[in-house]
Amino acid sequence: QDGCCAEEEYRLNVRLGKSEEQRSRMSAATDRLEGASERLQESRKTLRETEAIGEDVMQDLRQQRETLLHARDGMREVDDNLDASRKVVRQMARRIQQNKRVMYFAGCFFVAMLLIVLVMKLKPDESERATPVPA
Repeated sequence: QDGCCAEEEYRLNVRLGKSEEQRSRMSAATDRLEGASERLQESRKTLRETEAIGEDVMQDLRQQRETLLHARDGMREVDDNLDASRKVVRQMARRIQQNKRVMYFAGCFFVAMLLIVLVMKLKPDESERATPVPA
């Protein structure tokens, strides 16, 4: 009986050894799985943070786009105003030139009239020449 019990005890020990080896492997696999789960959770957390940052960046870009569009519209308005101002300045320059010409012509006309009047006053009349001067 001792041989039989010893054999059974040996088989039981072999089974326990295999069982312990399997437990050890399962424990290592469980540890690896838990580590992978933690890394996955960290990755998900990083992904959420990255998405939040991306959304903030997109919002900032939308605001900047609106600002640029508003600035562009303002620049168009300024450009239109500058065009209108250029036209007014050109018209003023033309009128200044016209006024100069008119003033030059008027000055020449008045000088000519003045000369004619002086010539008429200084020139003796034909009637005064024809009549003899009494002595």
